Amino acid sequence: MAHWLYPANTKFYDVLGAFAEDETYWPMNSKVATGDVIYVYLAVPHKQIGFVCEVLEIGFEEAAIIDKVRPFFKAPPDAKGKQKSFMKLQTTKALELGFSAKVDYAHLKENGLNGMLMGPRKLENNPELLAYIKGVL
Repeated sequence: MAHWLYPANTKFYDVLGAFAEDETYWPMNSKVATGDVIYVYLAVPHKQIGFVCEVLEIGFEEAAIIDKVRPFFKAPPDAKGKQKSFMKLQTTKALELGFSAKVDYAHLKENGLNGMLMGPRKLENNPELLAYIKGVL
C-alpha cells in the first residue's frame, strides 16, 4: 500500500461536492493501486489536505464515468487531448477546513513538502512528510 498526495483545483471542480458522495471518481495521474491511500490537497482558497481516501478500483475509462463526474465541473471539461483513466475513491476521513489546520500548506512545507504541489506525489519518496501527515491525522 502506497500513500499519495494529490492536488485538487477547487477553481474548476466542485471538489467538496464530489467528495461528499459515497464514492468519488478521480483522474489517475500516477501509478496508484487498489488499497492505496490518497490525501487530497485542496488548492486556493483552502490550501490544505481536505480528504483522506482509499483507492477502491482503478482503470476506469473517462467515457464510462463521465456522467458521474460531469455535475461537479464548474466549467465544461476540455474535450481535447487524450482520454484520462480514473480511479474510484472512498473517503475515509473529511477534515475540517480552517486556518489552524495542521495539514495546511505552511505546515506541510515545514515538514518536508518541496516546491509547489502541481501533481501527485508518492509520499514513500518523502518519508519526513509522510511521517508528519500520518502523525497529525
